[in-house]
Amino acid sequence: MARTLEEALKEVLADDNTVSKYEAKVIRELVMADGVVTEDEKAALQQALSKNTFSDEAFQLLSSILLRSHMKD
Repeated sequence: MARTLEEALKEVLADDNTVSKYEAKVIRELVMADGVVTEDEKAALQQALSKNTFSDEAFQLLSSILLRSHMKD
């Protein structure tokens, strides 16, 4: 069963309220699995990036998904 992005974000933030590079790669794979970044996924990523702590590498990985998705719009 596929997890939602919101569930995955909650899970990776639950332990220490930070997202590591490894956790960001897992999130990226979840988002990119269907090849489309939906509006809900964009909103969830934007909210998470603005409200939580990400390692520099994790922030770059996930913000690049948003950047690419906005360039396609």
